[in-house]
Amino acid sequence: MVKRIKKIFINQAGFTLIEVMISLAIFSVFVTAYLTAQGYNVTDSTVMRDELSLKRFAEQKINELIIDPPELKESLTLKADAGKFKEDESFSYEVKYTKFELPDFQKIMGTTEEDQDPSQKKIFENVKKNLEKIIWQVEVTVKNENTDRNYSVSTWLYNHQAQIQFEQL
Repeated sequence: MVKRIKKIFINQAGFTLIEVMISLAIFSVFVTAYLTAQGYNVTDSTVMRDELSLKRFAEQKINELIIDPPELKESLTLKADAGKFKEDESFSYEVKYTKFELPDFQKIMGTTEEDQDPSQKKIFENVKKNLEKIIWQVEVTVKNENTDRNYSVSTWLYNHQAQIQFEQL
Protein backbone atom coordinates (compact mmCIF):
# COMPACT_ATOMS: atom_id res chain seq x y z
CA MET A 1 0.00 0.00 0.00
CA VAL A 2 2.87 2.39 0.74
CA LYS A 3 4.24 1.90 -2.76
CA ARG A 4 0.93 2.82 -4.29
CA ILE A 5 0.66 6.12 -2.36
CA LYS A 6 4.19 7.09 -3.41
CA LYS A 7 3.32 6.42 -7.01
CA ILE A 8 0.28 8.67 -6.84
CA PHE A 9 2.32 11.58 -5.41
CA ILE A 10 5.05 11.16 -7.98
CA ASN A 11 2.62 11.29 -10.89
CA GLN A 12 0.88 14.48 -9.62
CA ALA A 13 3.99 16.57 -8.96
CA GLY A 14 4.47 19.79 -11.14
CA PHE A 15 2.10 21.89 -13.26
CA THR A 16 -0.14 20.69 -16.03
CA LEU A 17 0.06 22.21 -19.49
CA ILE A 18 -3.24 24.09 -18.96
CA GLU A 19 -2.00 25.68 -15.73
CA VAL A 20 1.18 26.85 -17.47
CA MET A 21 -0.82 28.30 -20.40
CA ILE A 22 -3.18 30.15 -18.03
CA SER A 23 -0.28 31.65 -16.07
CA LEU A 24 1.43 32.74 -19.32
CA ALA A 25 -1.80 34.36 -20.54
CA ILE A 26 -2.19 36.28 -17.27
CA PHE A 27 1.46 37.35 -17.38
CA SER A 28 1.14 38.51 -21.02
CA VAL A 29 -1.93 40.65 -20.15
CA PHE A 30 0.02 42.41 -17.39
CA VAL A 31 3.08 42.91 -19.60
CA THR A 32 0.92 44.30 -22.42
CA ALA A 33 -0.82 46.71 -20.03
CA TYR A 34 2.52 47.85 -18.60
CA LEU A 35 4.11 48.43 -22.02
CA THR A 36 1.02 50.26 -23.28
CA ALA A 37 1.07 52.56 -20.26
CA GLN A 38 4.77 53.26 -20.80
CA GLY A 39 4.08 54.07 -24.46
CA TYR A 40 1.41 56.58 -23.47
CA ASN A 41 3.79 58.15 -20.95
CA VAL A 42 6.41 58.68 -23.64
CA THR A 43 3.81 60.14 -26.01
CA ASP A 44 2.40 62.41 -23.30
CA SER A 45 5.91 63.59 -22.41
CA THR A 46 6.62 64.48 -26.03
CA VAL A 47 3.34 66.37 -26.38
CA MET A 48 3.92 68.19 -23.07
CA ARG A 49 7.45 69.19 -24.11
CA ASP A 50 6.09 70.54 -27.41
CA GLU A 51 3.31 72.49 -25.66
CA LEU A 52 5.77 73.99 -23.18
CA SER A 53 8.02 75.10 -26.06
CA LEU A 54 5.06 76.66 -27.87
CA LYS A 55 4.03 78.53 -24.72
CA ARG A 56 7.60 79.71 -24.05
CA PHE A 57 8.04 81.07 -27.58
CA ALA A 58 4.61 82.77 -27.52
CA GLU A 59 5.34 84.46 -24.20
CA GLN A 60 8.78 85.48 -25.44
CA LYS A 61 7.26 87.18 -28.50
CA ILE A 62 4.52 88.91 -26.44
CA ASN A 63 7.14 90.21 -23.99
CA GLU A 64 9.23 91.57 -26.89
CA LEU A 65 6.16 93.44 -28.17
CA ILE A 66 5.32 94.84 -24.74
CA ILE A 67 8.88 96.04 -24.14
CA ASP A 68 9.43 97.40 -27.64
CA PRO A 69 6.08 97.87 -29.42
CA PRO A 70 5.98 98.86 -33.07
CA GLU A 71 4.42 102.11 -34.18
CA LEU A 72 0.72 101.33 -33.82
CA LYS A 73 -1.01 102.52 -36.99
CA GLU A 74 -3.81 101.37 -39.29
CA SER A 75 -1.46 99.54 -41.68
CA LEU A 76 -0.64 96.97 -38.98
CA THR A 77 -4.20 95.61 -39.12
CA LEU A 78 -3.98 94.84 -42.85
CA LYS A 79 -1.57 91.91 -42.74
CA ALA A 80 -0.25 89.70 -39.96
CA ASP A 81 3.45 89.88 -39.18
CA ALA A 82 5.09 86.44 -39.52
CA GLY A 83 8.52 84.93 -39.00
CA LYS A 84 10.57 82.16 -37.43
CA PHE A 85 12.45 82.01 -34.16
CA LYS A 86 16.24 82.07 -34.36
CA GLU A 87 16.56 79.63 -31.45
CA ASP A 88 14.58 76.93 -33.29
CA GLU A 89 13.66 77.25 -36.97
CA SER A 90 10.88 74.67 -36.63
CA PHE A 91 8.78 77.19 -34.67
CA SER A 92 7.11 80.03 -36.56
CA TYR A 93 5.02 82.91 -35.29
CA GLU A 94 2.25 85.15 -36.54
CA VAL A 95 1.38 88.48 -34.93
CA LYS A 96 -2.04 90.08 -35.52
CA TYR A 97 -2.88 93.61 -34.45
CA THR A 98 -6.45 94.76 -33.86
CA LYS A 99 -7.74 98.17 -32.91
CA PHE A 100 -9.81 98.39 -29.77
CA GLU A 101 -13.50 99.01 -30.46
CA LEU A 102 -16.17 99.92 -27.95
CA PRO A 103 -19.74 99.01 -28.84
CA ASP A 104 -22.36 101.66 -29.46
CA PHE A 105 -23.47 103.61 -26.37
CA GLN A 106 -27.15 102.84 -27.01
CA LYS A 107 -26.42 99.09 -27.03
CA ILE A 108 -24.50 99.31 -23.76
CA MET A 109 -27.22 101.29 -21.99
CA GLY A 110 -30.14 99.52 -23.66
CA THR A 111 -31.74 102.82 -24.59
CA THR A 112 -33.03 104.53 -27.70
CA GLU A 113 -31.84 107.80 -29.26
CA GLU A 114 -34.60 109.79 -27.51
CA ASP A 115 -33.85 108.39 -24.04
CA GLN A 116 -30.19 109.47 -24.03
CA ASP A 117 -28.85 112.45 -22.17
CA PRO A 118 -26.89 114.48 -24.77
CA SER A 119 -24.07 115.33 -22.34
CA GLN A 120 -23.71 111.68 -21.33
CA LYS A 121 -23.61 110.66 -24.98
CA LYS A 122 -20.95 113.29 -25.72
CA ILE A 123 -18.79 112.09 -22.81
CA PHE A 124 -19.09 108.51 -23.97
CA GLU A 125 -18.15 109.48 -27.54
CA ASN A 126 -15.04 111.33 -26.25
CA VAL A 127 -13.98 108.35 -24.14
CA LYS A 128 -14.66 105.91 -26.99
CA LYS A 129 -12.65 107.95 -29.51
CA ASN A 130 -9.67 108.25 -27.16
CA LEU A 131 -9.68 104.62 -26.04
CA GLU A 132 -9.77 103.45 -29.65
CA LYS A 133 -6.63 105.54 -30.31
CA ILE A 134 -4.75 104.43 -27.20
CA ILE A 135 -5.49 100.71 -26.84
CA TRP A 136 -4.59 97.99 -29.34
CA GLN A 137 -4.92 94.24 -29.07
CA VAL A 138 -2.07 92.00 -30.19
CA GLU A 139 -2.38 88.24 -30.68
CA VAL A 140 0.64 85.99 -31.12
CA THR A 141 0.21 82.49 -32.53
CA VAL A 142 3.20 80.16 -32.45
CA LYS A 143 3.19 77.02 -34.57
CA ASN A 144 5.47 74.00 -34.53
CA GLU A 145 6.03 73.24 -38.21
CA ASN A 146 6.95 69.60 -37.46
CA THR A 147 3.85 68.68 -35.45
CA ASP A 148 1.32 71.31 -36.65
CA ARG A 149 0.51 72.18 -33.03
CA ASN A 150 -0.04 75.84 -32.23
CA TYR A 151 -0.50 78.08 -29.22
CA SER A 152 -2.03 81.57 -29.10
CA VAL A 153 -1.77 84.31 -26.53
CA SER A 154 -3.02 87.89 -26.66
CA THR A 155 -2.68 91.10 -24.70
CA TRP A 156 -3.36 94.81 -24.91
CA LEU A 157 -0.76 97.34 -26.03
CA TYR A 158 -0.70 100.99 -25.11
CA ASN A 159 -0.12 103.42 -27.98
CA HIS A 160 2.35 105.96 -26.58
CA GLN A 161 2.17 108.15 -29.69
CA ALA A 162 -1.60 108.66 -29.48
CA GLN A 163 -2.81 112.14 -28.59
CA ILE A 164 -5.74 112.27 -26.21
CA GLN A 165 -8.27 114.96 -27.06
CA PHE A 166 -11.47 115.89 -25.24
CA GLU A 167 -14.13 118.00 -26.86
CA GLN A 168 -16.07 120.41 -24.70
CA LEU A 169 -19.60 119.59 -23.69
